[in-house]
Amino acid sequence: MVPRMAYDTVLLEHAGGVSTLTLNRPPVNAVSPALMQDVLAALDALEAREATRCIVLTGSGTKAFSAGADLAGGPRAADEAVRFRELGRRVVDRVETIGKPVIAAIRGWCIGGGFAIAMACDVRLASSTAKFRTGDAYLGVVPSWGMSLVRLAHYIGRNRTLDMLVLGEDVGGEHARDIGLVSRVIPDADFDAEVARLAARVAGGAPITFRAVKEAIRAQYWQTPDEAQRLETRWAEIGAASEDFREGVAAFKEKRPPVFKGR
Repeated sequence: MVPRMAYDTVLLEHAGGVSTLTLNRPPVNAVSPALMQDVLAALDALEAREATRCIVLTGSGTKAFSAGADLAGGPRAADEAVRFRELGRRVVDRVETIGKPVIAAIRGWCIGGGFAIAMACDVRLASSTAKFRTGDAYLGVVPSWGMSLVRLAHYIGRNRTLDMLVLGEDVGGEHARDIGLVSRVIPDADFDAEVARLAARVAGGAPITFRAVKEAIRAQYWQTPDEAQRLETRWAEIGAASEDFREGVAAFKEKRPPVFKGR
């Protein structure tokens, strides 16, 4: 991969249709206002970049995807806390609503704000080293980024969400997969190669269809099933009139991989 842009707290690299956005605050990629602003700016750039068809979101090193906010400095002042919360919500919303598929590649610890960001991704791939924690109650913290108290029950169900938030115990990769937090658990030695393989596959999919999927699925819990159906109809009509639909049919008949252009 060749770096194409420079940020203070994240790395952004491109390889074919796959762009990798790496949280880069070693040793545990702690979440800060600067990191969240960099993530937002990078996602804006990737949405505008036509060549990007799939985004991989990961953390630098092997210790953590992100171990959440750095609490060493003690509680934030009230205005700083509000700003931090609003930035966190913006990042979670942006990951969930960006019009391109986002794959989380999770190694090591995934805690707090890192957990919120990872769970907002469309596909979540975990290394066999991944560990998750939602122990906010044992720090006296109320999670407020719109994930644990807003989205998580829609993702994995009421009972599993309460189990995680009330017990606050560490969750390994296999259990995370069993309860629906992650899509797959991959041996760490094979992790990078498998992430690359799956991201390349997704990058070859039809951009219009992926956008339809993301918008309609989100509408089912963020708005109403009726709105999801309206979006389904709208995107089906757009898709049927698109060049990509004609290309997909032609590629199927000619027994070759399709080359989608997103229009």
